[in-house]
Amino acid sequence: MPRSLLSIIGLSAALVLLAGACGGDGDSPFAPGATVPTDDASAGSADSDDGNNGDDATIDDAPVGVDRSAELVGRWNITNYVLPDGGGLTNWVGSEQPYIEFSGDGSVTYHTGCNGGGGSYSTSGTYLVPDSALDDTPEGQPITLGPAFEQTEIGCDGFLGDQDLELPANFGAATRFILRDGELLLLDEFILVLAEGV
Repeated sequence: MPRSLLSIIGLSAALVLLAGACGGDGDSPFAPGATVPTDDASAGSADSDDGNNGDDATIDDAPVGVDRSAELVGRWNITNYVLPDGGGLTNWVGSEQPYIEFSGDGSVTYHTGCNGGGGSYSTSGTYLVPDSALDDTPEGQPITLGPAFEQTEIGCDGFLGDQDLELPANFGAATRFILRDGELLLLDEFILVLAEGV
């Protein structure tokens, strides 16, 4: 028998023995169809106490179908806003952080990074979330900002000047808000303003 064939036979026999020693009879957690054992103390459970109590009508641990306007109250630092004419979202510019701040009395103030302003806002309805990808219910709760804002009139040039015009326009165009993972989204059909809670 040629020497190379003997080497192949020997290698094959060694692999068979090695597979048997490693639980090749199906007892190995790596065998096809085997389940990997878990430590029950660390494994997640459907019965874990996550504050959800089995309610599936929740998002971000906040109830759906209730008024979430109280969660708006406070200051939100604006991170992005939409440009006109389908320009998409852009980052804020300037040396001063733009923000929007909601008060519990229905007033709203903001700073564009150049000028400050304010007005009123109101919410209605309840917070909704679509049941599935086929559900065309928009996520969020209805909101109205304005219809008019009073604003200081410091002159702003370039991109800061554009931001100074676009932010109040976007606030006034918003028809709903979404609260998600510490973020506030003001939208009409599309996202108009993205902000982070302070």
